[in-house]
Amino acid sequence: MDPDTHQILIIEDDPAHAEAVRRSLESEGRFACIRVAASLAEARRCIVESLPDAVIADLNLCDGKSYDLIKDQPKPDFPLLVMTSQGDEQMAVQALKAGALDYAVKSPETFAQMPRLVERMLREWRNISERAQAQRALQESERRLIDIIDFLPDATLAVDREGHLIAWNHAMERMTGRNKARVLGQHIHTQYSAFYDTPHPVLLDAVLNPEVDFSADYAYIKRNGDQIVAEIYSPTLNDGKGAHLWIVAAPLFNTDRELAGAIESIRDISDTKQAQIELQQAYGETRAITEAVHDILYMVDRRGRLIWWNKRVEEETGCSAESLRDRPFSDFFVEDDTQKMLDAFENAWNTGYGEVECQALTVNGLRTYRYNGVPVRNAADTIIGVAGVGQDITASVRSHEELRLAATVLKNIREGLMISDAQGDKVIAINPAFTEITGYTQTEALQGTTQLLRSGRHEPAFYQAMWASIKRSGHWQGEIWNRRKNGELFPAWLTISTVRDASGEITNYVAIFSDISTIKQSEAQLEHLAHYDPLTNLPNRLLLNSRLEHAIQRARRKNTKVAVLFMDLDRFKHVNDSLGHPVGDELLQAVARRLSGRIRSEDTLARLGGDEFVVLLESIAKPGECGLVAQMIISLMQPPFRLTGAREIYVGASIGISIYPDNGEHATDLLRNADTAMSQAKAQGRNTYRYYMESLTRAANARLTLESKLRHALDNEEFIVYFQPQVSMSDERILGVEALVRWQDPQEGLVQPGRFIPLAEETRLIVPLGAWVLRQSCRQMRIWRDAGLPPMTLAVNLSIQQFAQRDLAVQVADILETFDLPSSCLELELTESMLMQNDAHGIDILNELQELGVGLAIDDFGTGYSSLAYLKRLPIDKLKIDKSFVDGIPTDRNDAEIATTIIAMAHNLKLSVLAEGVETPEQRAFLQDSGCDSYQGYLFSRPVPAESIEALFRRT
Repeated sequence: MDPDTHQILIIEDDPAHAEAVRRSLESEGRFACIRVAASLAEARRCIVESLPDAVIADLNLCDGKSYDLIKDQPKPDFPLLVMTSQGDEQMAVQALKAGALDYAVKSPETFAQMPRLVERMLREWRNISERAQAQRALQESERRLIDIIDFLPDATLAVDREGHLIAWNHAMERMTGRNKARVLGQHIHTQYSAFYDTPHPVLLDAVLNPEVDFSADYAYIKRNGDQIVAEIYSPTLNDGKGAHLWIVAAPLFNTDRELAGAIESIRDISDTKQAQIELQQAYGETRAITEAVHDILYMVDRRGRLIWWNKRVEEETGCSAESLRDRPFSDFFVEDDTQKMLDAFENAWNTGYGEVECQALTVNGLRTYRYNGVPVRNAADTIIGVAGVGQDITASVRSHEELRLAATVLKNIREGLMISDAQGDKVIAINPAFTEITGYTQTEALQGTTQLLRSGRHEPAFYQAMWASIKRSGHWQGEIWNRRKNGELFPAWLTISTVRDASGEITNYVAIFSDISTIKQSEAQLEHLAHYDPLTNLPNRLLLNSRLEHAIQRARRKNTKVAVLFMDLDRFKHVNDSLGHPVGDELLQAVARRLSGRIRSEDTLARLGGDEFVVLLESIAKPGECGLVAQMIISLMQPPFRLTGAREIYVGASIGISIYPDNGEHATDLLRNADTAMSQAKAQGRNTYRYYMESLTRAANARLTLESKLRHALDNEEFIVYFQPQVSMSDERILGVEALVRWQDPQEGLVQPGRFIPLAEETRLIVPLGAWVLRQSCRQMRIWRDAGLPPMTLAVNLSIQQFAQRDLAVQVADILETFDLPSSCLELELTESMLMQNDAHGIDILNELQELGVGLAIDDFGTGYSSLAYLKRLPIDKLKIDKSFVDGIPTDRNDAEIATTIIAMAHNLKLSVLAEGVETPEQRAFLQDSGCDSYQGYLFSRPVPAESIEALFRRT
C-alpha cells in the first residue's frame, strides 16, 4: 500500500450518510482505502482483519454506541471521529469521555469537509503518540541518571530533595579520596569538608531552596537562571598545593516539572587560572600592538571561555571588559553555529590548528567571521588555551552569495533564457529551460543566431515594430510564434530587455520566454466550459440565453414564432435520494443522449441544471407544432433507461410551453413563463404538457406577494390565536380547547388558515409560526388558570416540519416550565401522514413526549394510510374522527359505519375518541349513542378569541 494512503473505516447504518462520507473521502487521493460497516459487530470483524488508521462512526448504531469500540481500552489502537445528529451534543461529550478523539454534527457541509476533519484527526493522533513516546524516554533517562553521572569527566555529585547524597562519581572519589559506598545516603553538609576547609555556604542549599540567596554576601557565587555557579580556592587539594575549583549546581526535576533534587559539578581550573595570570602579565607589554589590530584577537580556555581579548571584541559585542571575563565565546554566535565554533576550538587544542566560518551577533547586526586558532602553551609546555584571529568576511560572503544565487536562478527558472551580443545577432548564453522548450542544445544554440527560433508566421513589419520598441524604451513584451528544433510551432510569451554598462553603452540583450501552449489549450477549454454543461455536454443557461435572443431577433425580422419547451423530469428526486447522485448523473446523461437524437439540427437542446432541460424551437409556423414536439418528448421518456449494472429506471417528463411573441418578447420572459407552465403541468398530474397562460403568472405573482406578506406578518406578530371548545358528550362540560391560528392582516383583515397554512408549510415558515402558536397558547392557559377557570386541556396542532425537529420534547418542556404549567394540561395533535413519514424517528419523539407527560392525539383519523398494526405501536391517548366522516352522519350509512368502527377500535385500544365538525343535534346524538367520548364543532361553539372562553364556561 502507498505509505501516503490511509485506511479509513466508516461505521454508519444509514446508507445515504455512509455514501456521502465515502464519496467525500475518495475525492482525496490519500483516503483511497475505505471500508464501510453498518453495525458494531461488522466493524469489529473489519478491525480484526486489518487495523484502520482512523474510524468515522455514527454515534447511535443498531447494536450499540460507536464508542463501545474503545471505551474499555486504556489506549485505543486508532483515532475515532463520532458523527452525531443535531441535538446529540450531550451524547457526543460521553463519546469524548470514552476516548473518542473528536465529533462532528451531520450535515452536507460536514460531509464535504470530511477529508479536512480526518487529516486533522490523524495529525492530532500522531502528536499524542509522539508525546507518549517522549514521556517514556524521559522516564528512562531519569532511571539512567545515576549511571550516567559515573561516566562524567568532572567530579559530580547529586542529592535528593532533603539533601542526602544519591550519586558520587569516580572523578569525585579521585578528587576527595572518599569512596562512593561510604558517602551515599549521608547528608551533604557532612561531606563538604572533603574539599573545603573554610566556612562557606552549601550551593545545593540555594538550589533546593530558591529563596536562599548567598550572592550578596559571597562575591564568588552567581545565579544563572536555575543554575548557581561559583569559583573558589581550596588550599587542601593537590597534596596541599591548593586548587582553583569551578562549581556549577543545578536543580533536578521529575516528569511533572517538580523539584526532585540537585546536581553539582566540580572542575579543577588551576592550570587555566595560572595561564590567566601569566597572560595578564604579558598583556601590558603587547597591549599597544593588539589594540591597533582591526581584526578580533582572542584567547579561550579549555571550556571555550574568554581569558584574553583585544579592544575589538568589546566594540563588536558591546560588552564591557568585566562582563566578558570568563564568558563562553560561543555566546556571541547564532545558535546553529555554536557547536561549529566549539568544534574548531577542540581541533586547535588536539591537532594544533582550527578554522571555522560563523555568524556572530554584533552591535552592527548579524556579521560573518572567519576564525582560526592555535594552542597556547606555558613555560612547562602545557596547553593553557587557544588563541586566534577573527576576520569580518561579511561583504565577500554576501557578494559570493549574490553571484551564486543569480546563477542558480538562471539555471532553475522554467522560462527559456537567451542572451545575445550588443548587436542582437549572436547567441552567447542560454539556460537549461531553453533546451527543454526548443530542443536545441547549448552547442547548437551558441553556433546559431537569434533568428534560430523564427516561425515564419510573422510579417517583417512585426519584427520592425518589435525592435523599434526596444530601441525606444529598452524592452518589448508580447505574444509570438516560435519554432522548435523538430519543426513544431508553439506560442510563447516573450520579453526582451536591453542591458547597459556603467557608461550607458549597450552590452547585451536578454530574451526570456515561456511556452504558453497549455494556457492556450486551457483558454479553449474554459471557453467551452463557460457555454456547455460539463455533465451532459449540452448548451448551458448562458449559451441558451444567447441563442434564444438571436432566435427572437430573427423571428422579429421574419415575422415568425419561437417556442421554448421547459422540461422537468418526474420522480428524478426519488432516484437521487434512493440510488445516489452518481446514478442520477448517469440518468441525466442518458436522457440527454436520447433527446439529442430526436431534436432538429436548427433547434437547441440545453440543460439549465438539476433535472431541468430546455428545447428551443425556431421557425414555428403554428403553436400546435410545439404540442406535437412536447408529446414526442413525453413518449420518448416512456421506455426504461438501462444504466450500469443492468439497472432499469423509469422517469416521466412534465413540459411547459411559451411562444414568442404571444407569451413574451424577451428571453427572460419566455423562460420564466415556460417554467410557470411546467409547474402547472406537474400540478395537474405530471407526465404531460401545458401551454403558458397569463393567469398562471398572476397566480405565481399572487403567491410571491402572499409569501412576502407572510414573512412580514411573522416579524410584526400579526397573528392571533382562536380557541374552539372540546366538550363532553355526556354533560356538555368543557374538557379543553383547541388552539387555531388566524392572521389579522392590516389590509385584508382576518385571513383564513386555508390561504396561508399551505404556503407556510411549503416555505418552512410553519416552524417559527408553530412555535409562536404553542408559546402564545401556553401563555393564555397560564392566564386562565390564574383567573380560576376549571381545569382543562390545551390542544395544539403540530406541523410535519415541527415534528421532524429532534429537540421537540426539549422545546415543549422549556415552554411548559416558562409558564409553570403541568405537562398533563397540554395535548399535541398529529396527523397519520406525519407519523408515516417519520417512522422510527417519529416513534422516538412520541416516546420522549409521552415521558414528558404530554397528551398525544391523532388528528383527522381515517384520512391517512396507517395500518392498525402500526397504530398499536404508537404511544397515543386520543383519536379525532375527521369532519369528512361526521358530515354524513346519520343519513350516510358509510360515514356512520366508519365512525362507529373508529370508536369501537379506539376503545379496544384504550384510547378516547373526539369527533370534529359536529354541527347538528342529530350528529351529536348518533355519536353519543355510538360511545364517542367528546366532540367539538359549531353545534357548541365556533372558534372564538381567548376572552370569550370565560363566557362559555359560565354558560355551561
